[in-house]
Amino acid sequence: MKSSHASLICILLLSLFALHQCVRIGRSNKVDMSACYLGDCNNAFASGCYCCPKTPALCWAEKQYCTTYCQSQS
Repeated sequence: MKSSHASLICILLLSLFALHQCVRIGRSNKVDMSACYLGDCNNAFASGCYCCPKTPALCWAEKQYCTTYCQSQS
């Protein structure tokens, strides 16, 4: 009987941990629009370019410039 109680407590603790993680993920569902993505710039840059999601027509060869611009637009 004791082993079944220990099993139930273990299952309960695991379930509470999973619920806690789901709630934490639910709170952080904001999309980061400042993150640049690697786009295809019609071969303007040899290795591709980084574009801001809000203004996909503006792209940069350096990710740092794109990130700076996208964060200033937020």
